[in-house]
Amino acid sequence: MESSVLKHPRIAGVVETLVAAGGGRITYDFGGGGRETLLAAGARLATETNTLLTIVEGRGLHSDVRAFVHEVQPQARSAVISAEEAALQPAGSINGVLAVHADVLRNAAVRKPLLAMAHSADHLLVARHDYSDTTLDALARPGLALRIRDLMSSAPRPAPITLTPPPMDLSVALRLGRQGYRDVLSEQDLVVFDELAEVLKRTDPAEVKERVGELRSKYEATIELVRQRRAAPRPTDPARAPAEHGQEQSAAHQQHPSPGPGRA
Repeated sequence: MESSVLKHPRIAGVVETLVAAGGGRITYDFGGGGRETLLAAGARLATETNTLLTIVEGRGLHSDVRAFVHEVQPQARSAVISAEEAALQPAGSINGVLAVHADVLRNAAVRKPLLAMAHSADHLLVARHDYSDTTLDALARPGLALRIRDLMSSAPRPAPITLTPPPMDLSVALRLGRQGYRDVLSEQDLVVFDELAEVLKRTDPAEVKERVGELRSKYEATIELVRQRRAAPRPTDPARAPAEHGQEQSAAHQQHPSPGPGRA
């Protein structure tokens, strides 16, 4: 059981209604905060009327029930008993505030004693599911409902969240671009890509904006250098130049033979 559910406007309103009416019944969907509403209303009613709160609940929940009541109303006087223990109580011995979860009425043997106990109590509160036993319904008025659809529709909607791509995506793209330009740029020219990638890793938007502004001109100059170098013709490989020059001379020699001695 979580006391935080009592902050929900719908649940808080049901607690107020039950306390103001001096009792009543909550029919609730599973997960709708029915137990918490029952105990909060019962503890508050017992405190305001300065009477004992008797809670009839399954044995397995007794420690949780005690802790919850102490949390929401530390000054409330309360006792938690099982349906079987309640059935052994003398008739008329229970007064003050009686809070019953209708799940305990699955045992037909305890229905009649609990009905007598409900008659003797000054204030009766019941929590039940749609399928629970209805023995105490006629005595637990008014009847209120806690439906999951109502709780969801009245819950405050969170503010919209704007998601932006992480800067790391851009830094990775720049590093890939650096690899692509390696064939036409020197290592010194490629430093700008590393600088931009490093800036984009940082999380401070103001710092990123400032550094990108500083590097923009350097980046544009680097890209222009890429264009110029890619447009320029490739220089001849120096290692092959002498051989090619020799071949050209040989071909020219064959086309224009030197005049022999007899032709001088």
